[in-house]
Amino acid sequence: MLGMFIVVLLLWSCQSATPEYPDSKCAEATEFVQEVENREGRLYRMEDSENYAINYHYPETIDMVDVGVVCHIPTDFPLPETTEEALEVTFRGRYWKYTDVPPAMPAGSTVYYLEVTAISKE
Repeated sequence: MLGMFIVVLLLWSCQSATPEYPDSKCAEATEFVQEVENREGRLYRMEDSENYAINYHYPETIDMVDVGVVCHIPTDFPLPETTEEALEVTFRGRYWKYTDVPPAMPAGSTVYYLEVTAISKE
């Protein structure tokens, strides 16, 4: 009986390897992809949309880019007001599988939802 109690206690205390989905406006994202830290990217307002995105260009590649459509960002961070503005930023966050029709992007781009957990201007 004590052994059964220990097994139940151990199972109950284990945490999932996949983070909980953020409470944000990207409710359709369901599959966690990866967590990143200290990435340098470019934050901009997407054309024909109220959404923002951060592009991360992989070093030493010509066209390999992660496009994170921002579904959560710290509220105290000032966002670009127009599509012409862009900010160079360093960020930490979680990428989630993009389940909508991706926006038109150049070849080599992969689109994700991005939950930004920390961000600063470069």
